[in-house]
Amino acid sequence: MHYLVIENKQQEELTYDIAGFFWDNGNEVSIQSSYTPTDHNYRSADCIISLDNNSFSEQDILTTKPLIHFCHDGVYSNLIPHPYKIFEFKGLNERTLTAFFSWCTRLNLFKK
Repeated sequence: MHYLVIENKQQEELTYDIAGFFWDNGNEVSIQSSYTPTDHNYRSADCIISLDNNSFSEQDILTTKPLIHFCHDGVYSNLIPHPYKIFEFKGLNERTLTAFFSWCTRLNLFKK
């Protein structure tokens, strides 16, 4: 799969940790600061990955592409009907991100 990771300068280290996780699991990864519907990486991406420093908001979820959204209170996705919290944590940091990746690995999620 091809994941487009939208870079968050305030969470740069976590942005690259997330991109690294998908890359290490055999996926194609592109990183860029923003996107438009006509952008080549956006059009070729199977899923968009975004990071936010705040809590979840409905407007954070795209309706045109599959999305995984990391924010302060968990990980959300529109891959199933309605934006759904697929993983909950209290604060987005390296420790909670590691817990999410461990959970994904145990369930064989995001493996190519």
